[in-house]
Amino acid sequence: MESSQKNIWTLFYIIIFLIVSTFIFLIVNTHISTKKDFIVEEENLTKIKANSLSAIFSQYETILNIIENQLIIEKNYQSINLSEKVLNSVLINDNNILGFALFKPNGDLYLTNNKNNENFPNLLEKEETKKSFEYTMQKDSIVLGRTYYSDIRKKFILPIRKTIRDKKGEILFVLSIIIDANKIQYSSKNEKYKHHVFRGFDYFYQIYNENENVNEKNNPYEKPVPKELLENIKESVEKKYNKSVEEIKNSEEVITFESKNYNSYDIELVSSKYLKAYELWVITQIPINEVNKVFFKKLVYLFILLVIIYFILYYLFSVINHSEEKKQKALEFQAYHDYLTNLYNRLFIIQKFKIEKNKPFSLFFINVDNFKSVNNSHGHNYGDDVLKEISLRLIELKNSNDYLIRYSGDEFIFIVYDTNLENIKELASKILKSLRQPYNINSVTFTLSCSIGIARYPDNAENFNEIKRYADIAMYESKKEKNKYTIFEDSVKDIYIKKLLMEYELKSSLKNNEMYMMYQPQIDINGNLYGVEALVRWENKNLGFVSPDKFIEIAEATGFMKKLGDFIINTSLKEICEIQKLCNKKFQLSINISVKQFIEKDFNTELLNMIKKSGFDIKNVTLEITENVCIEDIDYIINLLKEFKQHSIKISLDDFGTGYSSLSLLKKLPIDELKIDKSFVDDILVNSSSKKMIENIISIGKNLDLVILAEGIEELEQKNLLESYGTTLFQGYYYSKPLKKDELLKFINKK
Repeated sequence: MESSQKNIWTLFYIIIFLIVSTFIFLIVNTHISTKKDFIVEEENLTKIKANSLSAIFSQYETILNIIENQLIIEKNYQSINLSEKVLNSVLINDNNILGFALFKPNGDLYLTNNKNNENFPNLLEKEETKKSFEYTMQKDSIVLGRTYYSDIRKKFILPIRKTIRDKKGEILFVLSIIIDANKIQYSSKNEKYKHHVFRGFDYFYQIYNENENVNEKNNPYEKPVPKELLENIKESVEKKYNKSVEEIKNSEEVITFESKNYNSYDIELVSSKYLKAYELWVITQIPINEVNKVFFKKLVYLFILLVIIYFILYYLFSVINHSEEKKQKALEFQAYHDYLTNLYNRLFIIQKFKIEKNKPFSLFFINVDNFKSVNNSHGHNYGDDVLKEISLRLIELKNSNDYLIRYSGDEFIFIVYDTNLENIKELASKILKSLRQPYNINSVTFTLSCSIGIARYPDNAENFNEIKRYADIAMYESKKEKNKYTIFEDSVKDIYIKKLLMEYELKSSLKNNEMYMMYQPQIDINGNLYGVEALVRWENKNLGFVSPDKFIEIAEATGFMKKLGDFIINTSLKEICEIQKLCNKKFQLSINISVKQFIEKDFNTELLNMIKKSGFDIKNVTLEITENVCIEDIDYIINLLKEFKQHSIKISLDDFGTGYSSLSLLKKLPIDELKIDKSFVDDILVNSSSKKMIENIISIGKNLDLVILAEGIEELEQKNLLESYGTTLFQGYYYSKPLKKDELLKFINKK
């Protein structure tokens, strides 16, 4: 689950990283595009400003050319009155022209409209006008004089001059008109932009920013453009365009660059265009901070969008994570809980349960006795309901910090954090009592019991698997008697070790010829031999004689039963076939078949082949089964028994009356013979309950047309009493103990 959550949030961080990366790209791109927008706008404003000025100055150049023609061609300049008349006509047609004057080449005034009685000094003697006046006389086109403030007119005046020459090219006069500088300024709608025009030869401002307050006290026209600004412009242009200033002048292209403000040292975005005809630099500039303001405004929107996207994604991933967490918890619950009872399952014990040091506990291994008979007799739905009820009863005995696990089909593990022997015994007794109470499922009542094995940590072991194994060992000790609990101790461990040794020796028992067969005769009511029961025996050099009750159980548990069963069947068929030939007498051979053999694949085919191969008459074969067959798939067992009967093999039900639900299944099983268990016969002469039980068993057998065989006959009185009840076949030490092959042959010949 943690891994899944980690993956979800890893994906979230990857997406956020990609989004942030995209936003960084957008930020950079937005900054570039914002700056580009300003550059485009600024360059357009510069072009408009330059074109506007070019148009204005071109218009005035045309006017000056007309005046020149009128003065020269008609020689009106020779007459002051005529010259004045020509000039006045211009004033009448253009209100922007504030005045005019004709200056002699020596700088003295020749003629003026003198509307405001303005006194004109000699232009060559005045510093502000000397250079531009001399420059004018060197050129044929118009020359702009320095802009200055007129005290009389209270305005900033921009003089435009042109040299008038005769036909020989000699200078006659310098014609000068003065215009209102404010009238030719271009106003931008965006007041953040500053517009300047300065002269390209002496670097004085021609037109200063119209958006600033300019007056006689704040007069920018008195000083040239600071050298620092000019140097900044030069360096920026050469660095960005890799061209000299002269190359830029000649190209008249609009250039844009960043430059430091020589006053504030702030960075400004500057666009410039050089008007070669009038030797003017047209400048438009805006502080880079204004660009950044617009950029930051856009950045705020981007940031808000980023935050919104982040929170939306965070919310979505939180929902997904929560959903995944619930899903993972549900999956984990499924993985570590039993689907039927909702208790912890086997996987929980394997993967999740951890021993905590200094926290002793007792492990109860609980096995429900004869539970499979519930499934086989009434179906798995009833069995499931019984398991649910068992779980509920165990939960009632559980403390909050204890663990209750359904370990397998009918096995439970109860981990209790208490190792006090008295408390453990008390709890075990409560479990036995609780699970022994009747189970009422859909009007059907079941009575069950359980076997419990108990091991303690750290008293018995410090490893959990060992604790569980010891509890399992103790449980199997309880299983021998059922409805009992066993607390693991060294004596139980010794039994287990002996069992392990027995298991080890059993594997090589057939190879070492340690197994052999004995046969106990079965006698009819007339004292004649009816048949023999084949009984397997095992003698080991290390273990000595081992009881079949012990090693058969181990063989079934370890998967050795098939090999052992094949040995029993083949040896018995071979030896009895030989005896029958020697004594020329046919009789029944009863062979005990384990339930494990029945459920082996192709057991029926293999058994029939073994009988055929031995040459034994199949009609004289009896298969003895116990009530344990009821634990397995009863329908499969019944069909198998029916197949054997079709081949004339007889079926005997051994140890009848000792198992669970025998009476309810007796009608279903296709059997021929019913064997009364020795445990009932032993005290038939002294115990009325045993006597009554045998009477009932014999009565049931007769009603079903079954042959009744009683085993464990040791006294004549037992035989006579059983015969009076209707028993027709007898087996026991009264007639003979189990005999080896040679001994059996002697017994038969003696008979």
